[in-house]
Amino acid sequence: MGRFLPEIPHEELQSRRKKCQQRMEDGSLLLLFTGPRQILSNDVHHRFRQDSDFYYLTGLPVEEGILALSPESATVYIKPGSPEKETWEGPQPDIIETTEISGIEDVRPWEKFDEDLESLLKNRSALYYPYSFHPEWDQKLLGLASRLHLRGRGGDAGPGSILHSAELVHELRMFKSDWEIARMQETAAITTEAHMRVIEATRPGVFESELEGVLFSVFRKHGANEAYPSIVAGGPRACILHYIKNDAELKEGQSVLMDAAAARNYIHSDVTRCFPVGKRFTQEQRTIYEIVLKSQKEAVAATVVGATMDLVHEKAVSVLVEGLRSIGLLKGTTEQILEEKSYRRFYMHRTGHWIGHDVHDVGRYYIEGKPRHYEPGMVTTVEPGLYIPQDDDIPAGFRGIGIRIEDDVVVTKDGPLNLTQSMPVEIEQIEGLK
Repeated sequence: MGRFLPEIPHEELQSRRKKCQQRMEDGSLLLLFTGPRQILSNDVHHRFRQDSDFYYLTGLPVEEGILALSPESATVYIKPGSPEKETWEGPQPDIIETTEISGIEDVRPWEKFDEDLESLLKNRSALYYPYSFHPEWDQKLLGLASRLHLRGRGGDAGPGSILHSAELVHELRMFKSDWEIARMQETAAITTEAHMRVIEATRPGVFESELEGVLFSVFRKHGANEAYPSIVAGGPRACILHYIKNDAELKEGQSVLMDAAAARNYIHSDVTRCFPVGKRFTQEQRTIYEIVLKSQKEAVAATVVGATMDLVHEKAVSVLVEGLRSIGLLKGTTEQILEEKSYRRFYMHRTGHWIGHDVHDVGRYYIEGKPRHYEPGMVTTVEPGLYIPQDDDIPAGFRGIGIRIEDDVVVTKDGPLNLTQSMPVEIEQIEGLK
């Protein structure tokens, strides 16, 4: 074994590639590329983040590589690190290590790709690749395909059709294997520990940034990173849906909305919890929290085979509307409120999204214009919320309260599997950590 340990078992990667190959047209070719390096500031880069599709099928951390997959074979082209580059940035897998990580036997130097490209494309029935994501490859591949067709009198032909690689890979990624679900349970457990440590550390006078530091320390202790920029929003900042400044001081009487989760080896979680800054929620915070919790529980229970994300959203909204009517923040009948969508003053986002190798994971939500039905192996978030503005017509005690409760749920034939169900969510559980 070389300098790199495989993060994904060979049998898992081989199963993914085989399923992908079975979906391909006979005689077709799939090309996937590594993710681009992103500039942080001038000549300083962000940490490299591999393209999720490339990583899904190869498990490779290489910064410059190409996967060529046909229904019969798999080839990887890589550019190993030079001694100078490795002095500055660390090692890159070589040819042997690439095979050890990916289980792909046919690994070739990067320079060989240009030599092989014409033979790879010649007379293919179809080419799958992520066009528009890599403009430099768009020009090269489309140009060669066109030239091959112009040489048709000599018996050559380019790909008969060009399809986006999402048609193959993204559909596969929607359905998680047992191995992936087990890894998602691990990231959920890391996230649970981090949230509990934060709740314990929260008190008046602490800054949101300090709580974010607690989160990050737990993530790093377990070899994980933030799945996305953490939201640690105290008081009325909880009503800013994508608040990530996390720099304000927390005060007695406020509550905190924390949307933060771990990711490890490209397996993500996505969790939101709310908790008081002091020992207890205020009565108004408790009231809003209980409405959202009831909505979330019923939405999770509705996340079953045959349901749709639209149906789950409608279930969540109906509970929120009834709760808001009961405390006088919405007027009129339930039917009027739903038809006019007046609830959107307090709840303006959807109730869930796919999650997996990306926190907002790939996959279609609609098929031929109709909501997609849940099937076993799909994983979705369930995250209703209420955000009460600080407007003059709102009773003073309710102004600026933001509550969202979010868990990650696997659709199974036996009902919903809540991956984050061990995280405290009842008011008594949360206040018991204070």
